[in-house]
Formats: sequence, C-alpha cells, structure tokens
Amino acid sequence: MKILLSAFSCEPDKGSENEVGYRTLLAAASAHDVWLLTLAENVPALERAIQADGLASKVHVEGIRFGVSGEEFDALNMVRFQRLYDAWQRALGRRAVALDRRVGFDLVHHVTLSSYWTRPGVASVPKPLVLGPMGGGVDAPIGLMLDLGARGAVEGFARKVMRPLLAEMPAVRNARTRAVVVMAQNVQTGRRLGSSRRVVVLSNALAAEVDHIDGSSARSADIAVVGRLLAWKAPALALRVLARVGHPKAVLRFFGDGPEQQRIEALARRRGLSDRVRFEGWLPRRRVLEEVRHAGVLLHPSLHEEAGLCIAEALSLGTPVVCLAHGGPAEVVNHWPSSLSALVPPSLPGATARALAAAVDRFLADPPPIPSVTIEPTTSFGAAVLEVYRFAAEGDDAR
Repeated sequence: MKILLSAFSCEPDKGSENEVGYRTLLAAASAHDVWLLTLAENVPALERAIQADGLASKVHVEGIRFGVSGEEFDALNMVRFQRLYDAWQRALGRRAVALDRRVGFDLVHHVTLSSYWTRPGVASVPKPLVLGPMGGGVDAPIGLMLDLGARGAVEGFARKVMRPLLAEMPAVRNARTRAVVVMAQNVQTGRRLGSSRRVVVLSNALAAEVDHIDGSSARSADIAVVGRLLAWKAPALALRVLARVGHPKAVLRFFGDGPEQQRIEALARRRGLSDRVRFEGWLPRRRVLEEVRHAGVLLHPSLHEEAGLCIAEALSLGTPVVCLAHGGPAEVVNHWPSSLSALVPPSLPGATARALAAAVDRFLADPPPIPSVTIEPTTSFGAAVLEVYRFAAEGDDAR
C-alpha cells in the first residue's frame, strides 16, 4: 500500500513522542511505501536514519515549518503552542491533499501529538483514515490537584473544562467519526471516542525500544523520576514520597528540567530534604537509560499521563516501577507481567504519598537483580500498527 503518515514528532534517539513517530514509520515502511509529513526541523536527522536503516527507497520525507524554532519554540506557553499547532495541521492538510492527487494514497494515518480534541490535518484526504494512538482523555485525580500549586491547579481545571469543548468542534469531531480505526492510548481516552467506528487500545509506550544498555551491575537506592519538571508531572508529590521513604540511603533524582524546578527546590529546602534530592537536568537518552537501569526504583507520580514511555523503558530494563493506578501507566504495566511494578490508587496527597512510599521501600529493601538482556513486552507495537492498517484497508473496501 501507499501510506501517508502525519507525525509532527518523529526523530530517532530522542525518546517520548519522537520515538513513537519513528517506530511507527519503521513499522509502516517494513511492509508498505510511506510518505511522511513532519516538522521541518526533524528532516535532516530523519533522512540520515532512514538511509542507515536501508529504507531510502521506501520512505519519502517532507517537512512543514512550524513558524518558530529553537529557543522561541521552547518558550511557547500551551495556548500559543496549540494555536500554532492547529495552523500547522491546516497547512499539513493542504499539502496532504495535493500529494494525494499526485500519488494516490491507499491509507492516511495521523500519529504523534494525536489528541481526541485536536485537528488532524490528514483527515482532509478522502482516503481510509487511521488516528492515533490518541491521548487527551485522562484528567488529574481531583484529590491531588491542589498539590499542583496555584498555577498547576488552574491549568488542570481549565484542561478538564476546555478539552471536551474543543473536541466537539466540527473539524475535530468529524475526523473521529470518519476514521476507520482510532487507536486510544488507554481506556479513559477510549471512552471519549464513542462516535468512532472502531476503537483499539494501544499504548504509545509500547513503541519504546531499549537496546543493550551498559552500566553498574549493582542496584543503587536511587529513586529515579524521569520527565520534564511540569506541575502535572507531580514532582511535588515525589517530594512527599521521599519524606516518607524509610530506606536510609534513598536519594530522589530528577532527570529532566522545566518551569517547576525552582518551586521544587524551595519545597525541598523547607522540608529539609535538599541533601536527599538531586536535579540532574537534561541528559542524552542513553545516559538516562543507563541511570534508570541500576536505579532502585522508577517513581512516576504524573497525574494525567496518557502512556509513559519511561515506564516502558524501566520495565524493559528490569527496574521496578511505582506509579498511580490511573491513566496510561495502568495500561503500560500490563504488557510487562514479568517485571516488578506497583500501582497505587490515587486519593488525597498524604495518603497517596504514604502508599507510594511503602511500595518504594518494598523494592529498595529487596532489590531485584539487573537482567543481562532487555525484557520484551507481550504486545509488539509495530505488529499492532500493521494489523490496524490491514483492517482499515480491508474494512473500507468492504463497505
């Protein structure tokens, strides 16, 4: 088949959404010819990777400029980013229609930054449409929202109110209705897609690929938290957990940076925890994986996580995971039944922190060995995507 793939984020060895985009591209190109529309800044690295993977004859890449880049891009607030992203999707839609006239696609697929409440530009192409894995349907537990700080709580409530309204805009709702298959990252988002023809739950985190990672053969008592320091990622809850962990050598290490760091540093000082907290900043993905591999625990306290690729990476490396039984993480851990994990139901901040800390202490007290090979999930992301393509093509022909 000839497939048109829309992936705003798509670049190898960058993790997160970029990894999802690239793994989707590799899956599609393993069986089909692919035309990829992506962020213009991704194109040079993509072309080098495609050449190295021997896919140059099967993949055609075209970049669409976003309007801002570099430091200005990094400084965008959520409202301005979403306005620019919607304009980017409109431009992508126009280019997709023109490409379809020339190429004649069999199927179109909108993948990264795919939310049930945002416009997918490729829906303009009158061909069988696949969406997702989609996110956006997980809200923060009400009992934990006040732990986000004033700004974080306001953003959380605004998100809860505005996203369902934006999801009913005609261009957004019609795309979901027209799609032959919609992949949802988790059950909560899947429930938001009732007007779609067919909904399949497939976590983005299953796209995480972990090659052999070297590192210490002994596990430390580090509690690793991986991700940007944003309010909804709940670094303040991680501090509450550390305060209740009994292991004498436990150290909380944040891998990532972001606007919450100053607030978290101040909270750590006020609570007398500064000597047990490390802010490691942004590190290359492979270095982070090396640190996670020999950490005692990966703690993932995020309040409305759609998937959680760092969870999948930790489980692949055999590192115990402690997270909330809420949203994407609850879906992810099911695919690594042989890896250690603890899911804690969210409640009020103090009770939630105590339950998370108890799980952390259990793993630190009896650390599992570091496996010599990575642990594979029960579901292959690439195979699942190809099966969706097969169904979408055959299902559309049958109507």
